[in-house]
Amino acid sequence: MDRQIFLDHIRQTRFALGDKAAAQRDARRIARYLIRQGAARVFGVGSAFVSSRRFTSRSDIDLAVEALDPKRFLAASAKAAEMTDFALDVIPVESASEAMLRTIRKEGVEL
Repeated sequence: MDRQIFLDHIRQTRFALGDKAAAQRDARRIARYLIRQGAARVFGVGSAFVSSRRFTSRSDIDLAVEALDPKRFLAASAKAAEMTDFALDVIPVESASEAMLRTIRKEGVEL
């Protein structure tokens, strides 16, 4: 394969801009669902919510969920993943690492 064709392909697939607005709409809809499932609060973190971060076609939606009953977490997370075409990470705040807690406090957007 020609090197330039390969590099162009990588740039298009890895660095193509994603639809940040669509990701945010999906995240807000998912947050409403998670709150109906019993979560106290839902925070969006990462490139979908931080204006200084680039959101590409390979970016995902990262949500931190507070006080969602552990017995409901897996089923609610699975249903939430079906509600978007983006990859979705749902992180329980209660078991988040210190680094993730700092990120939530610093740049988390309550949804």
